[in-house]
Amino acid sequence: MKKNSLIYAILTFIHLVLVIITFVKKWDKKPWILLFSSIGQAYVFEYFVLNILKSYKYYPKVFSNKWQDTILGAIISQAFTVPIMATALALFQKKWTWSLGATFLYAGIEWLFIRLGLFKKNWWKTIYTLISLPFFFWVVKKWSLLLEGKPEKWTARITVLLIFWVNYLNTNFVLVAISKKFLIRIKWSKKYYQHFIIAPAYFMIQSVIAYVALLTKKWALGLGTLHLMDQLLYRLNWIKAKRWTVYCMLPLHLTNLLLVKLFKKQMESGQEGT
Repeated sequence: MKKNSLIYAILTFIHLVLVIITFVKKWDKKPWILLFSSIGQAYVFEYFVLNILKSYKYYPKVFSNKWQDTILGAIISQAFTVPIMATALALFQKKWTWSLGATFLYAGIEWLFIRLGLFKKNWWKTIYTLISLPFFFWVVKKWSLLLEGKPEKWTARITVLLIFWVNYLNTNFVLVAISKKFLIRIKWSKKYYQHFIIAPAYFMIQSVIAYVALLTKKWALGLGTLHLMDQLLYRLNWIKAKRWTVYCMLPLHLTNLLLVKLFKKQMESGQEGT
């Protein structure tokens, strides 16, 4: 294993231990719901700051393609390290001093990763990290409080929507990384850069459709609409896929619906209403 990959793997493992501890200690708080919503909020941030504005680059050196490698580094950062820490701080009800300590910890890791060649800043500055992380930790803490008791409809709905979106994005990344299928492009720039600009927006639209189908209990109509969208992009040659790959998205759509339905029930159990 390469040095870069090993260090990223160690960082992932440390946070995996933290999330296991959090889940075991705070199981009654349904930590997975807060974690997924935290990941979704982090993905929104990363979409604009990294995907569109190209603020920095990650170098886990797992993929030969630089954009794909950068996105993997972003997933490790935005789907594991920061959201897991934010979830733990919120559920263990740690004071602001802990959030401040975590902020300086990640700023230190950022500095170290730059020195080791694992991370490179373009226009991003460490001061932005020092400002944005406490704000993110505060948002997640407030979100955890909003999910307690009887959550407001908008809180529950945004949470469900974010869970749909996170599932779609992570599944799509695996499809693209392993099989090179379901790569979305319109041929106006480098294919992977295009994909990571278009795909999050596309799957947000699909998440809204899936959520409406879940809310109205019109599963067949929802699945049909989602499949027609996939077929449309395939026929426009905007999806790099074979016909079977497009049809394989149907069970993935269904799995996502069933999984998020389970999350929704978990949110409602002991927490009346969505």
